[in-house]
Amino acid sequence: TVRDMKLYDKVPVKECYEVTGKGPISTKWIDINKGDERRPKYRSRNVAREIARSKVDGLFAATPPLEVMKLLLSSLATGNKGERLMVADVKRAYFHAKVKKPTYVQQPQEDIGPGDEGLCGRLNYSMYGTRDAAANWSEEYTERLVAMGFVAGKASPCVFYHKEHNLRAYIH
Repeated sequence: TVRDMKLYDKVPVKECYEVTGKGPISTKWIDINKGDERRPKYRSRNVAREIARSKVDGLFAATPPLEVMKLLLSSLATGNKGERLMVADVKRAYFHAKVKKPTYVQQPQEDIGPGDEGLCGRLNYSMYGTRDAAANWSEEYTERLVAMGFVAGKASPCVFYHKEHNLRAYIH
């Protein structure tokens, strides 16, 4: 859960104003039915609502072109000499990326307990809806893969290669 992952620390709203010069970012529950009407499968996510008031370069996670996946699969299917492809799906990916700048969010009503009035959440990890969450996640997985011996691709920063294990990783 969000509490187990220590997504944020509860701090006085006053700290938020002192550090950022503005109030905490509002949050909202988003409910999505991943099933159908007969077999509903609801997924709820509390997201921040940080509004883009200006254009800032670098606040994105690179998305590999479809051609990269086609090239990798074609390469593996024809003339493959033992090369492997790693595909991974990280649940709650952004929650694994540490924040790079002080970011404060309003607590969801469900997390406000006795004595928590006047507090907000100072994020420890990125949260969906914050402007730099995607870039933080991209930096996080790149650092981890490079530490394991992978080399980031030159044409696409979403493709990695580990020479010793003859392994390619494709991040989407």
